[in-house]
Amino acid sequence: MVEIFSGDERGSATAHRIIAYDVMRLFIGPSFLTPRGIDRVDLALARHIFGDESSRNIGILPTPAGVYAFSSIQVRRLLAHLQELWAEDGDAASDPQLQSLLDKIARRPEAAKPGPSVSSLAFRDKVRRMLHMLRATGLFPGRFAGRMVPPNSVYLNVGQLGLAMPSFFNWLVRRPDITRAMMLHDAIPIDYPHLVGEKAPMHHRQMIRTAAEHADCLIFNSAYTRDSVTAVMRGIGRTCPPALVRSLPLPAAFVDVETCVAELCGTRYFLAVSTIEPRKNFALLLCVWQRFVATLGSAAPHLVIVGSPGKDADTILAPLRSSPGLASFVHHVVGLSSPALASLSLGAAGMLCPSFAEGFGLPLLEASAMDVPVIATDIPAHREVATPATILLPPDDVEAWARAIAATPDVVAPRRPHILSAMTEAAYCADIIDFVSGIEAGQRARNARRSL
Repeated sequence: MVEIFSGDERGSATAHRIIAYDVMRLFIGPSFLTPRGIDRVDLALARHIFGDESSRNIGILPTPAGVYAFSSIQVRRLLAHLQELWAEDGDAASDPQLQSLLDKIARRPEAAKPGPSVSSLAFRDKVRRMLHMLRATGLFPGRFAGRMVPPNSVYLNVGQLGLAMPSFFNWLVRRPDITRAMMLHDAIPIDYPHLVGEKAPMHHRQMIRTAAEHADCLIFNSAYTRDSVTAVMRGIGRTCPPALVRSLPLPAAFVDVETCVAELCGTRYFLAVSTIEPRKNFALLLCVWQRFVATLGSAAPHLVIVGSPGKDADTILAPLRSSPGLASFVHHVVGLSSPALASLSLGAAGMLCPSFAEGFGLPLLEASAMDVPVIATDIPAHREVATPATILLPPDDVEAWARAIAATPDVVAPRRPHILSAMTEAAYCADIIDFVSGIEAGQRARNARRSL
């Protein structure tokens, strides 16, 4: 889906300009075992922007000490380091977390032995990985962005993180020649404050306010996100600048995957992929699986939950600690590489997406493209990417979810993913760059004057 919102406001220029790309989310990448969905999109765009060795594009890194700029060569070192750290170019068979999962499903004795936790990185490990990244890439010291970014460049921020700190954007006020393009992922903390942390709504409102004050154009992952963010902007007396609505792409690993996990052939299992937090509604799936284990015993299917722990994760996953029988069929995995996840998805009986709210349904999109059956909640973001085969259900109907999951057919033949060219990372990156290159600096100010 590619949709231009207020498309008549686009500038006439079509030639690609120098991109000053915000690398803040990528810079903190070593703090996470593996990339999340938006991290993979951020990485794909960065690889596209800095892939050419002759590139004059620039990396931008906001810090409390100032906003720094780095050369294309320096950013490529960062990207190469992340690729290796996250094993994005690796082989699924060599993924240690996948092997650990296989041991658990097969109930091998070694899988029950206590070992180091991989649920998340300890603070000291995050610091160690960050320091190693700095040594390996030589990112510091850098030059201040306000002086290094060439005239008439495009500042592009898809990571969103720094938008909660308005001071990170003061340098742009002194550079009115620079076009400011920003992505906003959703308005969920504002629309569903009961599903997030106490301070999340305030921080998110500030992110949207920062974008409204600085952006010449915005990028959205869905029409639902665009409409939600526009409503928030209207509530604070702002108007939405020209915007592109563009579906997120399939990660390269999902486009290139050829085989499922051979060791799981003949094993009926379902996947649920997302951060472990209240709005993802994993409690529903655990209730369903408690029923399966009670009624089917050893014939119950397996559920593989892939995702990093978030808010209240310990409470959400507590049933796995209190019920050994349930834990024999429900497995939580953290640190799975994208190639391993793609292979695991290809052989799943179904993808389960029980979220109360989403800005975009990436697991649903990935599974549908791979011909994997999907059962998801009936929410706006899911409806935008659902196919006629997608089963959409209420988020609180345990009985309906149990029936739909039980009725999902077994995998009887190798799947043949059908990937449209528009779903690839290359097409996505081209659409984003085409859009931001055609926006003139100062567009936000002109729109604001017209709305008076």
